[in-house]
Amino acid sequence: MNFKPIDEMSLRQLFSTAFAQEILKMSYLGPVLNDSGLIETSPDAMILDMNESPFRPLRCEFKYSPNSKNDFAHNGRFDVAIVWSLQPGCTIDRLKNDLLMQNECYKIIVLSDRKVFRDLPPYSMDALSRLGNSAIIRNKALQFTYPSVCALYLAAKLFPAKFQMPKMVDYLARRFSDVKKMQPQGRANIVTVFIQSKPQLITKMHGNFYRWSSEFDSISAVNELAEIIVSRFGEEIPSDVGLEEIQ
Repeated sequence: MNFKPIDEMSLRQLFSTAFAQEILKMSYLGPVLNDSGLIETSPDAMILDMNESPFRPLRCEFKYSPNSKNDFAHNGRFDVAIVWSLQPGCTIDRLKNDLLMQNECYKIIVLSDRKVFRDLPPYSMDALSRLGNSAIIRNKALQFTYPSVCALYLAAKLFPAKFQMPKMVDYLARRFSDVKKMQPQGRANIVTVFIQSKPQLITKMHGNFYRWSSEFDSISAVNELAEIIVSRFGEEIPSDVGLEEIQ
């Protein structure tokens, strides 16, 4: 499970995950080498930019939350800077111009500018205490297709509120062509499978109302399922509009 980084080391760790790689289309390669093949102490790393073909190895510098170009003054030449956030008064346009002149850096990526990273849980004792059942949820979710995992994500995101099964099925049928082609009973099975599963991840309340099982922490489940949606299926996390449609 991933968290918001709290320092440069955790920023590098987040960048190195399959979750971030799928979003950024970049991956860690190793330390920077000089022309003699020896490791340079700065900048931080070589990364592979996969946003365009052909892929390009780039020299990269990581900073958690820089104030200005002065934070990069001793990092030599690099192509891209990856930061979590910018300090107040430090604008992206000004820093781009400064780093281009000072370090030949032509790209700055601010992770917290992207909602998918900004919505990660904070790294805290409370968050760590919620991780007990994350492996169970991950292992169960990985057995199913994206529409089922999408339904599971929405149920966890909505908790403790309930959802209506017909509205959930209609939502999935509108969003996924494969679900729309199914017979009505087959559509419902995409969701009801988690009521019948062991462990039970969705619980029937009354009538057509269901909700995420209170036996499993919904907050850690939301983040675990979001990572699966991005890194396993290469899809965007469902928007909160879906929550309104299934209640």
